[in-house]
Amino acid sequence: MDIPNDREFPQFIADDSKCNETDAINKYSAVINRPGKIISVEKTDLGIIITFSPSARRSVLSYTHETQINLLKPCPAQTQELYLHLELWSNNIFKLLFSNEKYPKNRFDGIPKEARMLIADPQRVNFEVSESNDFITIKTAQIKILIEKSTAKVSAYNSRGEEYFSQRKNNFRTPDTCDLAIGTLADKYCAMEALELESTEIIYGLGERFDSLVRNGRTVDFRNKDAVGTTSRRAYVNIPFYISTKGYGLFLNSGAKTNWDIATEDCSSLQFSVEDNQLEYFVIQGDTPKDIIKSYCTLTGFSPLPPLWSFGLWMSRNSYTSWDTVFDIAEKLRKNDIPCDVIHLDTAWFKTDWDCDLKFSQERFPEPEKNMKKLYNDGFRVSLWQYNFIPPNEGNTHYSEAVQNGYLAKNGKGDPYSLPEECKGSWTKDVIIDFSNPDARKWYGDKIYSLIKMGAAAIKTDFGEGIPEEAVYHSIDGRFFHNLYSLVYNYTVFNASKRASGENLVWARSGTAGSQRYPIHWGGDSQCSFEALAATLRGALSMGISGIPFFSHDIGGFLGMPSDELYVRWAQIGMLSSHARCHGAGDTTHREPWAFSKEACDIFRYYDKLRYSLIPYIYEQAEKCTKTGLPMMRALYLEYPQDRNVRCIDDEYMFGDSILAAPVLTPLEKSRVRKLYLPKGVWVDFFTREEINSTGEWIEKPVELKTMPLYVKKGSKIKYCDVSPSLMNGCKNIREAEF
Repeated sequence: MDIPNDREFPQFIADDSKCNETDAINKYSAVINRPGKIISVEKTDLGIIITFSPSARRSVLSYTHETQINLLKPCPAQTQELYLHLELWSNNIFKLLFSNEKYPKNRFDGIPKEARMLIADPQRVNFEVSESNDFITIKTAQIKILIEKSTAKVSAYNSRGEEYFSQRKNNFRTPDTCDLAIGTLADKYCAMEALELESTEIIYGLGERFDSLVRNGRTVDFRNKDAVGTTSRRAYVNIPFYISTKGYGLFLNSGAKTNWDIATEDCSSLQFSVEDNQLEYFVIQGDTPKDIIKSYCTLTGFSPLPPLWSFGLWMSRNSYTSWDTVFDIAEKLRKNDIPCDVIHLDTAWFKTDWDCDLKFSQERFPEPEKNMKKLYNDGFRVSLWQYNFIPPNEGNTHYSEAVQNGYLAKNGKGDPYSLPEECKGSWTKDVIIDFSNPDARKWYGDKIYSLIKMGAAAIKTDFGEGIPEEAVYHSIDGRFFHNLYSLVYNYTVFNASKRASGENLVWARSGTAGSQRYPIHWGGDSQCSFEALAATLRGALSMGISGIPFFSHDIGGFLGMPSDELYVRWAQIGMLSSHARCHGAGDTTHREPWAFSKEACDIFRYYDKLRYSLIPYIYEQAEKCTKTGLPMMRALYLEYPQDRNVRCIDDEYMFGDSILAAPVLTPLEKSRVRKLYLPKGVWVDFFTREEINSTGEWIEKPVELKTMPLYVKKGSKIKYCDVSPSLMNGCKNIREAEF
């Protein structure tokens, strides 16, 4: 196409009037509807509703020499009016809801409130609204919000008068920054927002991020999926909540496809968008990151306390294939003096491996009640695997019941949905339980209830992240269900288990905002490598700063067979995680410590016993987590937000309030020194009691295979107890060590 000699910046810009019907410039040009002139301001019980006339621009292709970009040109609007709801939900939390509908539909109406991301209701807040020629001002006891009339820009200030939040308004016409707007393209909507990002501001959170604790400059794959390892941008748990070092957190309450650009498209912008005609998010002011996390949990819920026994060691592999194998493992655990509380049965406890019908194999796992009772009497509880798919195999009554009663996700013809054949590597024929259907939840919950009553102690809710949006679900549009599905799935299994046992846990892989209400989460299928171990730690810290307090991972890694050294290093972190489980892929790739060298087994035992001796401290810290929303494994930033040295540290962590752990993440052949940072204060070496009076400095610690540097804040009192083979009878002889 000939480019007209139009001298608008940058040099040439396409002329819409000269584009024919098939020209991509015209056919695929998005219209961006931004807030224009204020039509009205209406006060409500919760805040205000501002009605705007839209100011529209169209994206058109432009050139400057060899650079091809898009610019935004004025065009007719695609909507009559735009609406901005600003609501006060507490003295330090406000909500913005932006849409081309005055009262947009709640996308989660068909989902029980307790299974949604947002479970809170707004508090009654005293606030004042005033207007001047230039601004609309809203004040509470803690914050002040300004809306600039000429630009519709929203800014917020804390009680000290410091700005902590500000929308970005784009005066330049390039869409590298897309500020608050509703976009339309080919009958689809996109609601978008841009916030100002200061040059020294750092963003944390957004769920389980294996690539980096710091989100600035990192592209985010925000669609729950099987990560197949822990060294990529893929994640099982995407949480639309982040924390800024500027003193606020943001929670995006949407189940639609979401995109985040944090200094990636534009280094001074934090941008996010959803594939919807509405955008709803909460801005949480807090003087410390701990304050922000606690306020976030007032919106999405706090975690309940898992049972004491769950903090013991879990032993597993994929998969123990008979009771004979299980009892052999149990015997060797006791014979080798390895304290342990849980033995997990993975995919092979059914008649056919992976053929999940929630029935024990009569040949390999006969008399389950009797055998689980026997294990219980020996100090072991049993955990069971299942997943949210059903193989449509002949004789699987689980499948026939679901089909007969309409408990499955459907295709456009009303038949059970299955993945298309081109999804190579997937179980393409497996059907999906529709947990948006209340009858399906009851049906499945009753089955889980029966397993717990039979003697099982926990259920592993595997998968949950691979749900197609094109399927038809009972109570929600598939476009808004993909990431939310895992929350409803875990809610169903958690509640059924609790109804049967009164205890608070599942063993969950996928999740989203609110998943902390259904503990425990583990880090999925990590590779057996030092790189994957370091990435797993980053995922744990990122999960913690996203509101998930209880987190575990597969000691040794899942995919492959770890070396003795890697197994030990993983165990050292695992024993100082909120929960500890050994697990690996394949019946011959053992994760039991006696399958490794004597030295590795001895070191494993040492750290396992260290964990069991620290159970009083661990459980005490866990109780605090349920009240504060804080994680057991904490990025140093959470404890030392004023120390700029810790902001990017993601290879150390605080284990509870008092213990700093600096795991060794490099093979000894590469280095026998661990460089670590000690924040300002007096630190006591956990093992030697040597004191270091740090001004906030890096130190070097010589390491051997047994070494995992641990330091305790001076003045801390650490509870500990006698080590016993299991926690069946609780903690004995609890004492207190003062450091």
